[in-house]
Amino acid sequence: MTDQSLQSLIDNLNSGNTGSYLIFRRPLSQYVDFAKIWLEKPTEDDSVTSSDGPDHFYLIKNNEGFFVAIVYDMRRDLHWFVLPQYRGKGHLTKSMKSTIIPHLFLSRDQQRITIDEMQIGSLNFKASQKVALVLGFIKSEEEDYILLKDHSSNENSNAGENSEITPERLGELRKQINFLARSLWAIETEIEMGYGKTEYSEELQQLVWQIKNHTWKIEDFWWGKNKKNE
Repeated sequence: MTDQSLQSLIDNLNSGNTGSYLIFRRPLSQYVDFAKIWLEKPTEDDSVTSSDGPDHFYLIKNNEGFFVAIVYDMRRDLHWFVLPQYRGKGHLTKSMKSTIIPHLFLSRDQQRITIDEMQIGSLNFKASQKVALVLGFIKSEEEDYILLKDHSSNENSNAGENSEITPERLGELRKQINFLARSLWAIETEIEMGYGKTEYSEELQQLVWQIKNHTWKIEDFWWGKNKKNE
C-alpha cells in the first residue's frame, strides 16, 4: 500500500465513512487498536481463485481518540504512516514501543523493516530511520533493519481487550450465517436437479446443515461468553 492509500484509510476511519472497507478492531491500549481490514468486501463476483483475506493493521490514536497514524503489518515488513500534522510528536514511537512491537512478537521471533531512501525520499527516510533505531532495530544489509524478540518481555505482551458483540449484532450475524446456508442449499438443489442425487450433492447438503446449525451455535457461544463476563 502507498502512503496515499494509508492516509485515505485513516481519513475514512476518522470520518466514520469506511466505504468499501470491512473493518474489525480489537483495542490493545488506550491509544492503539489492532485491526483486520478487508480492503474490498467479498462479493458474488469475486474470482474463485481469489483467496485474499483481511490485511492486518495497527491504528494509533491521540488523546482525543482521533486516528493519527497507522502501521501496516506485512509480516516480513512494516509500513507506517503518520498524518503530516501529527509528525514529530512521538505518537508512532511510543505506540510501537509500548504496544505494537510486543503484540507483533506474540506471533513471531523477529521483525524486519525496509527503509529505502530512493522510494520514500530523504526527509521521510531520516524520520523513519530515527524511529527504527530508537526502537532497537539494527541495520542488517542495504535497506533492511531487524529487531529480535526479547523473550523475557513476553509477560508484558498484550493480546488485546474483547470488543463486546451486542444482541442486535448477534442477530445480524445469525442472519448472515442463515443466508450462507440457504445460498449453498440453492447450489445443491441446482446440482441435484441437473444430475440427480449423487455423493457430491449429499456432501453439499450435509455442509448446508453444518452451516445452518451455527445459527444457534453462535448464539450459545455468545451467551456462554457473556455469562463468564458477568
